[in-house]
Amino acid sequence: MKALVTGVGGFCGPHLISRLRRQRDFEIVGLDRMAIPSSQSGLDRYAQCDITQAAEVDSAINLFKPDWLFHLAGIAGNWTGAALIYEVNLIGTVHVLDAVQRIVPGCRVLLVGSFAEYGGIDASSLPVVEETVCRPIGAYGISKYAATLAGMDYARRFGASIVVVRPSNIVGPGVPASLVVGAMLARAKNALTSSHPVLKVGDFDSERDFIAVTDAVDAYVRLMEAGAFGEVFNICSGRPYSIRRIAELLVANSTRPIQLDFDRDLVPPSPIRCLYGSYEKAGRAIGFRPLASMEDTLKAAWCAEMGLVCESRC
Repeated sequence: MKALVTGVGGFCGPHLISRLRRQRDFEIVGLDRMAIPSSQSGLDRYAQCDITQAAEVDSAINLFKPDWLFHLAGIAGNWTGAALIYEVNLIGTVHVLDAVQRIVPGCRVLLVGSFAEYGGIDASSLPVVEETVCRPIGAYGISKYAATLAGMDYARRFGASIVVVRPSNIVGPGVPASLVVGAMLARAKNALTSSHPVLKVGDFDSERDFIAVTDAVDAYVRLMEAGAFGEVFNICSGRPYSIRRIAELLVANSTRPIQLDFDRDLVPPSPIRCLYGSYEKAGRAIGFRPLASMEDTLKAAWCAEMGLVCESRC
């Protein structure tokens, strides 16, 4: 069996590779636009590939001819221009789907969507379920929803073996600074160089659903095993955490007191005050439930950022 991971040099790539190594005798191959991804040591083979270039995608799929494909490549968040977000997240995904359909039509494909596809949800509609009407806001959420629709279209029209996951906010070791927990970790690390450490936070009271990266990638593998194709699955914790609570859990790992302080300039331009989901559908399909504690997961992320050895169950 051969598993191909796109975007293998990103946050979730190394965690997925570790999970696949425990699964079975897989040959694991990776694609990334970087010349040497950080996770290369865990791969059997690797190719540099820009998914916005159809010819490069065709060449990589032709080279590896995977049995399973995990499409992790993409831009997370609205930190760059809208045109690039759409080009990578939507057009890049279509290039991957098209190449698979033409070259290895029997390949199983997992597309990674996002809770941002749901957009602005009224509190009376929480928790979100897979049937919740999506009203994405901004280029990131819209591009991910469009990619989901494209995946479902390929599944319906061609009978392609495609499953879409919608993870909530993924956290764990290596979480990038482009995500809220990664940004707080980077600011906390910088704050610890001061005699009076202060962690500035932009929005204490908004609430989000957070899921450990270990739980997320485990669900990805199990859904591919189960063959739950033509479906969308929420992968989430099923509960809301305030940004204040996440910040408190992070700084609790510091050996020095860190003061939390509000910074209006860091408040994100989002009207969404609370968003969390239900994982019942994934529970029915694969028995999914989140196993990692948020305390242990954030401790692992803290230790990784600070260059420390994690001594808890992380």
